[in-house]
Amino acid sequence: PKELDETLRMEYRTRLLNPRWAEAMSEQGSGGAFEISQRFTAMVGWAGTAGFQDDFVYDQSFETYVADEAMREKLREANPEAFKNVVRRMLELHGRGFWDADDERIKELQELYSELDTEVEMMSAEITSSNVN
Repeated sequence: PKELDETLRMEYRTRLLNPRWAEAMSEQGSGGAFEISQRFTAMVGWAGTAGFQDDFVYDQSFETYVADEAMREKLREANPEAFKNVVRRMLELHGRGFWDADDERIKELQELYSELDTEVEMMSAEITSSNVN
């Protein structure tokens, strides 16, 4: 529905793609990274249930949260699991045909996801090991 698409575009532009909102969330540490992650999960949900497709929104999301090195590192450091979800959701948008991303972006996301997966596994192993001792 056209009205829903317009509402979603407005929501994404005023929150997720708004540089001030993105920066404010990233400054909140783990909780802010989690909130950003949840917005990506909702974005995939709206794409799947309402058929929302907008390469501009998805491209800008990539630019804001993945391509921007400072933002990427803030989120990764604050909450690696939440940032892993952001990357996973971007790959899902592409894999399900909602986002027509170029091959270079997809390759970058895949490599980053692999790194994050290893990083999160290592952190989990360290926590488990320290709990045993």
